[in-house]
Amino acid sequence: MSVALSPEEVGAKIVEWYSCIIARSVEQSIQLKEEVDGMIDQMEPNDRMLSYYSLVAFRHHIMMNQVGKGGKDPHAMQQASVAENSMDHLLKYLYFFVSGQNEFMNERYRSAIRLFRKAERLLENVEDKAERADFHYYMGSSLYRISQYPYAASHIEEALEAFKRLGFTERVVFCQVILGGIYSETGEHKKASRLFKEAMLAAGNHSTAKVIALRALGLNAVRQKNYRSAKRYFEEALSVKELGNHILGAKSEHDLANTLYRLNLPEEAAPHLKKAYTGAHYFDNHEYKAKCLATTGLYVDSDPLLIDKALKDLEDRGMDFEVDEIAEEASAFFEQIGHEDLALKYLKIAYHARQNFFKLGVDQE
Repeated sequence: MSVALSPEEVGAKIVEWYSCIIARSVEQSIQLKEEVDGMIDQMEPNDRMLSYYSLVAFRHHIMMNQVGKGGKDPHAMQQASVAENSMDHLLKYLYFFVSGQNEFMNERYRSAIRLFRKAERLLENVEDKAERADFHYYMGSSLYRISQYPYAASHIEEALEAFKRLGFTERVVFCQVILGGIYSETGEHKKASRLFKEAMLAAGNHSTAKVIALRALGLNAVRQKNYRSAKRYFEEALSVKELGNHILGAKSEHDLANTLYRLNLPEEAAPHLKKAYTGAHYFDNHEYKAKCLATTGLYVDSDPLLIDKALKDLEDRGMDFEVDEIAEEASAFFEQIGHEDLALKYLKIAYHARQNFFKLGVDQE
């Protein structure tokens, strides 16, 4: 007769598994999940440990989707929700945190921030430094996506120092790229470039980190209208074959296509835009579906209605910086071809989006 495992034994293994998830040690996380799954089946009945397992399993699910190895699981969040009404503060923290991550992954950044704020009230119950760093990383990333730059930088800097001390190289690179992105989006392109190049060196053999740094360099070059440099960076990002079936591949295809159109190379751009469109829909990425639509409206169909739809989709998600960039690009394009009325229309849209950068909080409409 097999001896039942104690909840403490299983809990220790779940902690080990969760640490690997935070460090993005994918293969080790997969192996530990298999071990934990087997242990759960042999564990003495314990509702708290089952709740903990469900939350960490959902966090694993999020990580696998991030690295392009996951799939849709409509029941994953439902299973994790068992901890919502728990009296255990640590479980409740983890519930709000993974719920926020789910919103972040689905590009609902304001909703993510609201959940992270609930988690933050319980953060004092979290002793593990890696878990605390992970919280600051996701809170900062969400604030960055709605252009709340000072608050975002504060959280990301805290995460960066912690990840450096922990030796989590890939997470260090992600933080450097976000801080560089803040510099880039606020016009400090040289500072941004230095940070992105540091991130490139730090990335080493981490494929995802390398591609993220390359894309950041490319986007920074686009903002400086250095399209030939941008083209090289995006092409190098796409040459990293490990990320062929990954949302980063679809994003890079769009960014390369858009850059090629700006260089007046439409025949070279067209197949990249097609791949980007397919990838954005496959991964159901709202930001890049909108960007593909805007690029099509500008350079392929000359249809302002497509551009307007893309801008509305981005505005509805609070992505004011992306609205600003696309509207400014559209304004310059229409001015160049002599459509002054459309140039003025999109310049006004860009100006309005930029004003939203200075609104504090996540509740403004």
